Amino acid sequence: MPEHMEMMHGKEGEMDEKWKMMWEKLDDKTKKMMMSRMLDEKIMIKENWIRHLQHKVETLKMLKMAMEKM
Repeated sequence: MPEHMEMMHGKEGEMDEKWKMMWEKLDDKTKKMMMSRMLDEKIMIKENWIRHLQHKVETLKMLKMAMEKM
């Protein structure tokens, strides 16, 4: 599977036939825009996951400090 198609839907085999047909009909400018948006989406997901983990770590540290004071 071409890399750009894998980026659209993750693992191989998940690509819907309709997506394949649509992708092939797009012009290069639109494909580039879609790829950029997909990369932005992946970045946002990773950034949100990092924020979630940071919050979790801060919460665990707060809990640990509270337990040490008991």
